[in-house]
Amino acid sequence: MKLSSRARYGLRICFLLGLNEGEICSLSNLVKQTDLSQKYLEQILSMLKKNGIVNAKRGVDGGYVLTHPTDKITLLAILRALEDDFEITDCVSDNCSDKYCPNRTVLKKLYETVNRSLESTTLKDMIDDCRKNCK
Repeated sequence: MKLSSRARYGLRICFLLGLNEGEICSLSNLVKQTDLSQKYLEQILSMLKKNGIVNAKRGVDGGYVLTHPTDKITLLAILRALEDDFEITDCVSDNCSDKYCPNRTVLKKLYETVNRSLESTTLKDMIDDCRKNCK
């Protein structure tokens, strides 16, 4: 399974916001930390805002902040905010055109396992893992 660039960058943005939990992070600071264009970053942040992951504050001291503590935001919630349905393939859903699809069972198990893992992993877990292992 391959995550889109938008999903990978969205996880990174949330990670950066989570490092300074509760503090507002300016758009210009996020641009510096991610090396993304301001326009692309705004698109990702807009999707995260629309799905209740981040809040935006306008004005001179404006920027972005997570809507919940990092231990309450799952990686699955972040990825679902950025991906259409986060399904591996049509074989997992009822959209498979092959009535006797041989892939359906194994791919559905894989999809369910990945989702359980992402749903049980919080942004705090991701931050803690990095603090421990990213030196």
